[in-house]
Amino acid sequence: MLLVSLLGSGWGWLRAEAALRQQLDLVIAGEAEGFLREYEEFGLLGLAATVDAYARRRGPLLVVLLAPDGRRVAGRLPGAQPGLRGFAVLPATEDRPALRVLGARLTGGASLMVAADLTPVDRAASALAWTPPLAGGAAALVALLLGFIAAGRMERRLADSSDAARAIVAGDLTRRLPLSGRNDEFDRLTETFNALLGRIEALMVAQRQVTDDIAHDLRSPLSRLRQALEGALARPRAAEADNAMLESALVELDSVLASFAALLRIARAESGVLAQGFSSVDLTALVGDCAEIMGPVAEDSGRVLRSEIAPGLSLQGDAALLRQAVINLLDNAVLHGGQHITLRLRPGPVIEVEDDGPGIPADQREAVMRRFGRLERSRSTSGTGLGLALVAAAAAAHGGVFSLEDGAGLLARLDLTRAT
Repeated sequence: MLLVSLLGSGWGWLRAEAALRQQLDLVIAGEAEGFLREYEEFGLLGLAATVDAYARRRGPLLVVLLAPDGRRVAGRLPGAQPGLRGFAVLPATEDRPALRVLGARLTGGASLMVAADLTPVDRAASALAWTPPLAGGAAALVALLLGFIAAGRMERRLADSSDAARAIVAGDLTRRLPLSGRNDEFDRLTETFNALLGRIEALMVAQRQVTDDIAHDLRSPLSRLRQALEGALARPRAAEADNAMLESALVELDSVLASFAALLRIARAESGVLAQGFSSVDLTALVGDCAEIMGPVAEDSGRVLRSEIAPGLSLQGDAALLRQAVINLLDNAVLHGGQHITLRLRPGPVIEVEDDGPGIPADQREAVMRRFGRLERSRSTSGTGLGLALVAAAAAAHGGVFSLEDGAGLLARLDLTRAT
């Protein structure tokens, strides 16, 4: 920047000096023209009188009238020589500064010279020439100072972020990168990273929860299966008893496999990968199909399933996951609800399954939506305890909300408004 300013100052000095000299030449030429008109009107004697009068007034210019032999006739101009025509520069001497001179030859060999001091022009040009480097130097110093301050702030922010990152790498997934509070670009980038860390923390917590759930809730059926097999091996072979034991083992294995399949579906829904393959889903047709599938199941259980399905509703989503969610809600109502079940699809879209059964206490509703969450009164019935957890995962995957509310008995609401 400083080099550019110096180069600019040299060019500026030349341009400024040329412009100022041009203006000075115009002033000199104007005065000379006035003297020449005086000569044309009153002759040499009249010109001499005018020049003497101008010299006595000590105007801004120097004027001299010289005889052909170089003698000064009138006026004052040290170092003037006869015969000069046009513009010229007289170098500075001990008794005067450098002068810009305009000379004119008169009839008979006399010479008229009008001159001006070049010192103000040189000073003005120098002042204009040094303005760019001084301004550039000041700008460079200010830029360096601001850069130093900004670098110090950035170093402190990076140090704080580095400390937080090392804590996260060490295992503290609750740690977040600090915000400065200025809401600048770095704060917005930090908020994005913090959201990413929050997502990672949620996935890690969910993974640990799945591991704990598998270890706790799948250990019992596997233990029962092992005990049954050990008991069968310990007693003498009997075809009828062996067949009964094998059938019981298959039932246990089917329950375990169903649990694993449900856990995988929940994991996929919670991971967010399903959103990449979302397509248009005719929700009216999908809910209607679920009602047709579960109608006979409810009837066989001595229950009545009624449906209220709004026409022409659709959304972007995963049809298989939504179908499984609706089936799970209906299956849960058939197994644990009352005699009358109502399936609704309302604009929004909102899917509701309501029954007139005993319902679920408000303080236990959050627990039953977690993996393997079951009420004590439901422990004796079939099921994996993953049905409502899958519905909650399906709602989250579609940007919706799943809730359990009071109704005739229990009202399960799957609000997919934000998925449209």
